[in-house]
Amino acid sequence: MALTYPLALATFADTLLVSDMTFHLPEIVQMSRTAGGDVLTADLGERLWRGRITLGRMTRTEVGRPEVLMDLLRQAGRSFLIYDRYRTNPLLDPAGTILGAASVIILALGGDARELSLAGLPAGYTLSAGDYLSFDYGTSPVRRALHRVVPATVVANGSGQTALFEITPSIRPGASAGAAVALNKAWCKAVMIPGSIEAATRESVMTDGLAFDWTQSLR
Repeated sequence: MALTYPLALATFADTLLVSDMTFHLPEIVQMSRTAGGDVLTADLGERLWRGRITLGRMTRTEVGRPEVLMDLLRQAGRSFLIYDRYRTNPLLDPAGTILGAASVIILALGGDARELSLAGLPAGYTLSAGDYLSFDYGTSPVRRALHRVVPATVVANGSGQTALFEITPSIRPGASAGAAVALNKAWCKAVMIPGSIEAATRESVMTDGLAFDWTQSLR
């Protein structure tokens, strides 16, 4: 049966034998300076997650699947789901077992596109600075947002609810209270950056150096 896009985590990202990766949120900012020496900055567009994944040494048996999937993803319009393999779950719940099957939702949104609160967490559940969360927003099309927690700690009360807390990047229009929130393997949709794939170096029985760059896609 033919694959469907975006490729699910279990189909692509979860299967990669990652040696090292980057996962960051670069700025899209223009800077200028006035005659008086003032430095002016202006946002030029949406901040999108980007990264690079390098795979480790693999046998000829192991390398075939990632190579062919990467070849498929080189074609226009083909996307995949991705998450930060080095911060898979909240810092204080590294295995995701405390959260378990809890159904976390957005409780409320702040008025400045910088804050939200959550509900459905276990009582006393703690989020730390840098923890990821993701949720769907908008209609026609539905898009996926990926954010990180800003405060040092965010603690759910006895009812599993939090106060408003800041996240980055800013919340885009279309987000709404009641949306389901992922804290374990919080993901975004991504596409490969054209021309970024580095082919594996082949030895007698091993391969090494297979790598690619990716960027978040909001489509």
